[in-house]
Amino acid sequence: MVTSKLTAYRSASLVVATMILCPPASAHHHRINFLPTPIAFHGEITRLEWKNPHVYLYVDAEGDNGELVSWEIETGSTPSLARRGITAEDFREGQSVTVRGHPDRNPERKLLFAESVTNAEGTTFLLQGRSLEASENSRAVAPSLAGVWATIGDPYDRTQAATYLPLTEKGLAAAAAFDVDHDPFADCVPPPVPDSLSTPYLHEIIINDDVIVLREEYFEIDRVVYMDGRAHPAEGPRTNQGHSIGHWEGDTLVVDTALFADHGYGNGSGIPSGAEKHIVERYSLSDGGTALTIDYVLEDPEYLAAPVRDTRKWRYAPDLELLPNQCDLETARRYLSAPSP
Repeated sequence: MVTSKLTAYRSASLVVATMILCPPASAHHHRINFLPTPIAFHGEITRLEWKNPHVYLYVDAEGDNGELVSWEIETGSTPSLARRGITAEDFREGQSVTVRGHPDRNPERKLLFAESVTNAEGTTFLLQGRSLEASENSRAVAPSLAGVWATIGDPYDRTQAATYLPLTEKGLAAAAAFDVDHDPFADCVPPPVPDSLSTPYLHEIIINDDVIVLREEYFEIDRVVYMDGRAHPAEGPRTNQGHSIGHWEGDTLVVDTALFADHGYGNGSGIPSGAEKHIVERYSLSDGGTALTIDYVLEDPEYLAAPVRDTRKWRYAPDLELLPNQCDLETARRYLSAPSP
């Protein structure tokens, strides 16, 4: 039985002004799809889909009027669940569970953004939020930039903006017109830099003689940085992650990236990027070698009225490893399949 009733949805509005709030990279869709007040109910698991960007549980429960209600339960990604020690074996068909989470704002759609699931034995599985705690208290010192790193901070919180972007008229118009149904993440199109620097997933730097590989667990992104002195090709192809060249300034890695493909979230949530987007990142050890600081300058004259300078920070996480995180297109687009009223 549902223990609390759905509350009225208070929609969030995009305020367009000379400066627009732009949070860092986020989950593949907007949390405003769900009501802010959680509910809880008992039910029985009927099916599990262990896929990305979200694992889905299917639970049959008794409704307010005694009818059977089939719920679709959205949880975290497979890497975030695995790092909590959760496996597919923990959610068995026929298992009795108590589910707590936030329902879709469309009451006709029985979709729940889950916070937790508690089984009949009393074990509670936390299904959302950060899952990199194994590295939070790590004081391991990195001997170089090479290795595994975890984002510091909570980049999923859209209410805490990391950057204010100065937008051109075209940028303002794009932000005002943006529709969640056009979210590129729902088509498994990964974010480019700088948003890829802020995901709540792991990063890895692999240093070779002529190339450096910047790996992202989110969407399984691999960025190749050419260190052989070449320039950007004059007529090179434009790609999602762009074309990167780099060099060393002492112990600081400088990465210069251009030739980005158009992207609806290329400069932040709802802020596109264009053909002239250009970013320079500077990677250096900080905090006595326990962290890595990335200072960057972002330019995109089509959408940004001025260069944007900002900083991201990662914690050295040698105790963790990148896990498979391939985006499944049908799963990514599922939340768009039923319109809200």
